[in-house]
Amino acid sequence: MASRPEFLPRGLSVSETISSKVNPFQDGSGFTLNSTAPLATLDYGTEVAGIPFFSVSAIEPPENHHDVQIEVRYSEAYSPLAHPLADGPYIFSVSLANGFRVETFNVSSIGSFASPLVQGGQRWQSIRLLSTGEGSPASISFDRVGFQATVDLYDVGDMPATFQCDDEELNAIWGLGAAAAATACVEKGTQPAVWDVDPVMGVLLRSQKPAVWDNGYALANYTMEFDASIERGGVWWTVAMPNGGYEPYLQLRLVGELPETSTFANVNKTLAPPNSILVSHGYDFVNQTTLPSNLIGTFPVSTPVAEKSWHRIKTVLAPTGHLAVSLDGQEVFQISMSDYYTGGSTVSFTGSFGVGAWQDEVAYVRNLAVTDTANGSTLYAHSLNTEDVLAQFGTQRNIESVCLDGPKRDRLVWLGDFYHTARVVGLSTSRFDLARGTLEIMLGTQNEYGVLAINTPMGYEPKTSAPLGSVGGLEDYQLLGASSMYSYIRSTDDREFLRATWPKWQKQLGWLESRINDTDGLVHLSSEFLATGATAPTSSGSCAAVQVLREFAELAEAIEDGAAASRYTTLADGLVKAVQERLWNEKLGIFSAAVNDRGNFSVPATAFCITSGVASAEQANRSIAILQSQLALGVGYKDDTNVDADDPETKISTNTNGFLLDALFRAGKYSTGHELMRSLWGAMVHNPETSSGASWEYILPDGRPGLDRFTSLAHPWGGAPTYVLTEWAAGLQPAPGPAGFGYRNWVASPEAGLAMGLKHAVCRVQTPLGPLTIRWETAEGDAELRVVVEAPVGTSGTFVLGATKRGLVGKDRYDFNVPI
Repeated sequence: MASRPEFLPRGLSVSETISSKVNPFQDGSGFTLNSTAPLATLDYGTEVAGIPFFSVSAIEPPENHHDVQIEVRYSEAYSPLAHPLADGPYIFSVSLANGFRVETFNVSSIGSFASPLVQGGQRWQSIRLLSTGEGSPASISFDRVGFQATVDLYDVGDMPATFQCDDEELNAIWGLGAAAAATACVEKGTQPAVWDVDPVMGVLLRSQKPAVWDNGYALANYTMEFDASIERGGVWWTVAMPNGGYEPYLQLRLVGELPETSTFANVNKTLAPPNSILVSHGYDFVNQTTLPSNLIGTFPVSTPVAEKSWHRIKTVLAPTGHLAVSLDGQEVFQISMSDYYTGGSTVSFTGSFGVGAWQDEVAYVRNLAVTDTANGSTLYAHSLNTEDVLAQFGTQRNIESVCLDGPKRDRLVWLGDFYHTARVVGLSTSRFDLARGTLEIMLGTQNEYGVLAINTPMGYEPKTSAPLGSVGGLEDYQLLGASSMYSYIRSTDDREFLRATWPKWQKQLGWLESRINDTDGLVHLSSEFLATGATAPTSSGSCAAVQVLREFAELAEAIEDGAAASRYTTLADGLVKAVQERLWNEKLGIFSAAVNDRGNFSVPATAFCITSGVASAEQANRSIAILQSQLALGVGYKDDTNVDADDPETKISTNTNGFLLDALFRAGKYSTGHELMRSLWGAMVHNPETSSGASWEYILPDGRPGLDRFTSLAHPWGGAPTYVLTEWAAGLQPAPGPAGFGYRNWVASPEAGLAMGLKHAVCRVQTPLGPLTIRWETAEGDAELRVVVEAPVGTSGTFVLGATKRGLVGKDRYDFNVPI
């Protein structure tokens, strides 16, 4: 354990109940849990991630008299620590982390131990001494607890790229995206495999949803058999998981006899009776905020299911719609799925299969065989006792450095969400190696049409994981993913990588070109995240396409591909003309949501029509004005005019509001952007019980997290202020066009920061030639501005403020005053 960097708690409360009122806590101070104060609340102060570890200094009565059981809960916000499942489970994907946010341990002696699985992201932790009946130990003492870090140890105030000003709230808001990127971007090999392989026993499964075979999505009406040895609790398996697992599917769980000697005191035997098989259609056996499950039934097993004994489990999906399960050759049940309520969703017998284990359960599985139910032909067979199964089932250590959607959820490489993350990384952690790894993984999933998977899992090989990444869904994510490549090159000037991957990007843009309709000249996408329900052709889709085409014209110019640059410019010009003719509503002063929805409009459409340059200055002003009057809701802006403003559970997206924030500053609406930043992102820093130190995914109009316990409170897609504050409030940006790539040429302009009322600001960015820093502060009664720029040799810049324009060339330090 000592070889790994560690995250350690900063605050502690020991009491009868959890408490957010913690006292300062120093490493090594230690604490004791006993019958009068059985519960510790630990506050890490900000989002952390890693493998939980514990060092026990004493057990009373002495060790070996009786084992101690402790229950540990993890959560990003404080209040879910009071919930039996904390802020989990996270059974959306096999995420190379514990799928549950509660784990229980038997402690039999003093010394150190660690969890076998990662906890991906949390600020809060609780440890509860469980009562196990007569003879339970009176107390347990810890001298150290924490997390073996699986992400970089970070200090937001000391990152490679920084921002600071005289407004502490804005400094905290800048840090939100930085912390999210620091915990959501993981280095190659840092996320351990979640299955262990034993050459005799097979795969060891613990606290993980079933991981499915990567090549089984076309299979239907099959029979699945495997041997299982339940080490504790039970075993979980799934059949007929659809492409990617983003629709409800069949879940089955065999619960063993739950002997007292090995069963934890907190096991819910009402939810999972001993010697039974549970069947559910959904994502789990319990409901999660956005992932419903319908328990079909609990079927008793006629004979006790002994632990540490091998049992043969057989599941039959019949063409007649019948599901049957047998145990050790004895049929447990056979049911017709049409006889059961499944929440209105149709039960499909098509899709892949896999095995796992529910919370705190442990099982070995081996000799997995899948055959066609009708003719008995073999579809899959493996002993599961060799390491190659890890890649097949997506449970291997992460094979590439990647930026995930969030450290706890979703631990997937979402293509479109990288739009914000790529920019946040460049202006905070500066882990460009992780950004490049993310782009490489994305490109590794490309299909023959040029399309990239939109949500790639970590544990599979990129090419074989493409079906799990919902290729073809949310087609505008292709545009956002392409734009993230531009952001990476804009920061790094990595032309070697650009040249090496250029054929794949051209193939993707060829797909985009195929979506431009010959009749109306607009982009027609089959599914759009940005369009929020509107039917193509939409303003958001076509304006985002213009932005990507303009960006890739610059990339083509950078590598001297004049033909591509000309082609992309011509396509962009044609789209601008079509958007102006068919989607601008002069009467209302908006870019219509869609051609067939002229009266409605949205935040994403407004934002991308501005950031792409489609909107004139007058159109930008008018569309922002009507957006303020009709889409403002609570702390931010609702996505579009169709969203119910009276519903208190309406979610405000930090992603789409981030697009808007950037657009407001580009349009010169500094006051409006400043207000949005304070109201929406300010809500993430004010309440210590909900603040994770990182940017959130969704937020309610009243400022609370937007998906209840399911909300990711460390989501880089919500971190737009991190790059907006650096580029606009401090005022440091690459110069326009390829000449500015890697900040070889740069622009320093504090106009927006002064308009926001700032008296001083400083920022640092990392360039290929070294750090570039600008400091400015008002002087002489706010009549002058003192500016200091420290620049790498080989770069040049321009300072702009109102009518003042000054070239900065040939030095590594510039120190001057200008009138305001």
